[in-house]
Amino acid sequence: MEAHTEKAWRDTYRRLTELDRMWEKPRFRAAALKDLHRFMTERCADVPHLGPLVRLVRPEMTRRDLFALLVPCERELKRVKITDTEILSADLPAGVTPAGKMPLTVVADNFRSAVNVGTLFRVCDCFGVRDAVLCGYTPSPDDGRAKASALGSENWVPWTRFDRTHSAVHALREKGLRTVALETVEGASPLEDWEWPFPCAVFLGSERFGLDADVVEACDACVRIPVFGRKNSLNVVTAFSIVAYKARMAFERMKGTL
Repeated sequence: MEAHTEKAWRDTYRRLTELDRMWEKPRFRAAALKDLHRFMTERCADVPHLGPLVRLVRPEMTRRDLFALLVPCERELKRVKITDTEILSADLPAGVTPAGKMPLTVVADNFRSAVNVGTLFRVCDCFGVRDAVLCGYTPSPDDGRAKASALGSENWVPWTRFDRTHSAVHALREKGLRTVALETVEGASPLEDWEWPFPCAVFLGSERFGLDADVVEACDACVRIPVFGRKNSLNVVTAFSIVAYKARMAFERMKGTL
């Protein structure tokens, strides 16, 4: 890619990402759209591929239109990756208040993947999980890869850290929380039969090894998600998404909102 062409794509991309960050501010959005349209129109002569994209830049454009511009920029630059988690990101409309937290803590035991950590925080925010506890070598949510998948949710979900998962079990129990292991072991209660004992903490094992047997034994209870295929386990955050949804529905029923 020639230098002037690359610069045009980079400048376009920079304006688009700034527009995305400030999308919920109507006055800024209107000015940014006007500037973006002017800029792209001026560059069309030198960068013909920008021409078809200019039609999307209009006052009534949606955020979906915005990503229809971002993705071609990413393809041209071949450096800044737009992930599915970013494309599918959506926040509450301005002025709408989240429903609030439920008395549920999630404990991540020695997660290897920073992406899983970021996604875990996103799930926590979506379902109103009160807080997170990170144990062992689990990456912090301020890790770059974690932040990319958390999409800002790390700013809204409080978290603490323990060196050992056993220490977290005892500390949470001393605070009056029931401790629940999510694991596919013999004797675990099926999730659909589980009665949620709020306040409680759900312990999640590492992607590779799961929860250690002594951690499962130390918890007050163990639940599992029944599966029906050749694989007997889910990605750890996918599994927690199911658990968090079930917990939230149980909590809403307790409040009488369902």
